[in-house]
Amino acid sequence: MDNSFNNLLLYFLLAVLPGTVWLAFFLQKDKTPEPKTKILEIFFYGVLATIPTVFIELLLIDKITGLNLQNQELFLGLKFIIGVSLPEEMLKYLVVLFFVLRKSCMDEPVDIPLYMVIAALGFATAENILLFSGKIFEMISEPFILAFVRFLGATLLHALCSGIIGYFIALGFYKLKQKWLYIIAGFSLAIVLHGLFDYYLEWSIIKLTAGEESYMYVGYSALIIFLLFVFLHIAMEQIKKLKSVCIIKNIERE
Repeated sequence: MDNSFNNLLLYFLLAVLPGTVWLAFFLQKDKTPEPKTKILEIFFYGVLATIPTVFIELLLIDKITGLNLQNQELFLGLKFIIGVSLPEEMLKYLVVLFFVLRKSCMDEPVDIPLYMVIAALGFATAENILLFSGKIFEMISEPFILAFVRFLGATLLHALCSGIIGYFIALGFYKLKQKWLYIIAGFSLAIVLHGLFDYYLEWSIIKLTAGEESYMYVGYSALIIFLLFVFLHIAMEQIKKLKSVCIIKNIERE
């Protein structure tokens, strides 16, 4: 029984660790730290956002499967971009929309992508806990390897995609006439790249299961992570230079 409890505790810690490490990394980029209670609140709501997301994903994937597409590439593309990436990015955004943008006066433009990242890391942490508890990822039997893969893969992906959406939203409040163009561009970029990451990762698993080389597809997923990381780093440095604005005022004015 002690071993079972110790394993359970180990799996929980490994599931939480990737999100915690990335949270600390992104928070240190904020020169005027956000209230710790607010950070924990948004992180927690990000965790809760996984619940409705699961049901929406199951519904969308079922509809896509019902199309009986013969082209596997097209099916997987629709599955991961429309069935997975779209609802996940939207639900993470709704957390920030309802619990930050409409309730808080932002003192810095960088706060928007930062809160998006916080919600995303809560979401990713919930995913990690499900993976470890359900042993869904059977191809990686070693829990430390799984934690490392999630740290450099899906956990970071969630943070980067949501951060990019937040960046474009922040830009939209400075260019109100083109606000929706920026928002649509941000969502489109994040959703497509998120979907492509999952798409190539799925192909790597398919090829590996078939005994074929899968490095190329893993490389594509890694390249997406790298490009998103570089883009968000440059983006956050850019918006740090923008004049501070009370976002809530802009929302109420519309």
